[in-house]
Amino acid sequence: MDDADISQRAEALFLAEALTARDTSESSGPVRIDGVACCRECEEPIPPARLAAVPGVGLCTACQAEKEAGA
Repeated sequence: MDDADISQRAEALFLAEALTARDTSESSGPVRIDGVACCRECEEPIPPARLAAVPGVGLCTACQAEKEAGA
């Protein structure tokens, strides 16, 4: 096993831990309003393309950007 293999395994473990932490923090999915998947923050509908691209997403792109910016 060379340095590249070790680095790839470490990255895979880091990713798995990050995904696990994300899934267990807060409620991770969207809220359902009249059967429509909506953002947990602003309650606007989440576009189907975003739901397909990011399974289990609970925030719309605007609210996600605010969260990541630390707002």
